[in-house]
Amino acid sequence: MTDHDSGGEPYVTHDGPEQLATPPNQTDSRGEGSSGLAAPGGPGGVEERAPIAEEVDVRAERRAERLVALWFMISVFGTLGFIVTNFVGDKHKQYYTPAMGMSLALALGGVGFGVILWAKRLMPHIQAVQEREVFQSSDAEIAATEETVAAGVLDAGLAKRPLVRRTLLGAGLALGGVFVVPLLNLYNSKPGKTLDHTQWVKGARLVTDEGTFVKLGDLEIGGIATVFPAVPIPTATGTHYDPQLTINEKAQSATVLIRLPAGANKPRKGRENWVVDGHVAYSKICTHAGCPVSLYEQQTHHLLCPCHQSVFNVLDGCRAIFGPASRSLPQLPIAVDPDGYLYASQGDYDEPVGPAFWERS
Repeated sequence: MTDHDSGGEPYVTHDGPEQLATPPNQTDSRGEGSSGLAAPGGPGGVEERAPIAEEVDVRAERRAERLVALWFMISVFGTLGFIVTNFVGDKHKQYYTPAMGMSLALALGGVGFGVILWAKRLMPHIQAVQEREVFQSSDAEIAATEETVAAGVLDAGLAKRPLVRRTLLGAGLALGGVFVVPLLNLYNSKPGKTLDHTQWVKGARLVTDEGTFVKLGDLEIGGIATVFPAVPIPTATGTHYDPQLTINEKAQSATVLIRLPAGANKPRKGRENWVVDGHVAYSKICTHAGCPVSLYEQQTHHLLCPCHQSVFNVLDGCRAIFGPASRSLPQLPIAVDPDGYLYASQGDYDEPVGPAFWERS
C-alpha cells in the first residue's frame, strides 16, 4: 500500500509483519586480504591506512619511546612532589593547595599521557571492520581470542622495550604513594591526639572574636557569646594578654559563654567554683561530629547542635539529653580577676573536646 507524507512524497507501508533486510555493502574482517582488511574499493569500502612514522623509521620509534618514558618520569616527580608538599609544606600557606593539586595532576596526567602516546605511537595499528554476529562465542573463537590477547601483549613491546617497561613500573609504584598519603594523614593526625589539649591555659582571659576582653556583667542574663583564650605573657611592665590565634587554634578552643539566672545552675560535684555569678563556659565543639554548638534556648536552657539536632542541658553540666551525641560538652573553669575580667581559672577543659569516638582513636 502506498501513502503520501505531508510533502507529497510517496512512501510504502506493509500490512504484514516487519521484514528485516540485509543492508548493502556488508563488510567482514574475514574478507579478502592477508591483513584482515577488505580490499580497497571492495564490498566493505575500507581503504588501507598509511603506516605511521614509528612503524617505518627506527629513529622516530626511539623518539616516541623516549617521549613515553619522559611522561612516566614526570608522573614520578609529580608523585614525589605531592608527598613532599603534604608532609613538609605549610598547610596554612597560600601555595599549599595549588602545589598539592598541581603535583597530583602531574602524577596522574603523566601516566595518562604516557599510556596514550604509547598506544598511539608504539603499539601496532590495525584497522578492521567486522559484522555483528551472535553473542555466544565458540570454543575455537575463545581460543583464538586468547591467542590474540597474548599476541597483543607481545606487540605492546614490554619485553623488547626495557626503558618503557622500567619507567612505567617506576611511575606505577610511585603513584601508589598518592593513595598511601591519605592513610598516613589519618594515622598521624588522629583528632584524639590534637584535641586532648587546646590553647586554654591558666590565667588566659576570655576574649571575643573581635578582640574584646569579656568583663563580668558584659552579658545580660540569658545572653550567650563565643569566646577564645587570650594567653597571658609576662613582660617587664606587667602581663600582656595575646589574643592572636591561628584558625585551627580558634576552632579547637572555641567556647560558649552563657549567663544563667541566679540559682538556676546545678553544678556537678567538684565544679562549684567553675562558675562566676551565673556565667558558665563550655566547649563549642559538639561531642557527636564536631559541629559548632551555638543555638541557645533561654526558656529551656538548652544548647542545640544545628547539624544533627543534639541537645545539651546547660543547667546540668551540658549533659546530652537528645540526639546522637553521647557525652556532655567539656566545661571550662572560669573566674574573675581583680580588674573584673573573666579568665580560665584552672587551665584547659577537664576532658578532651570534640566527638567522643576521637578519645578512643
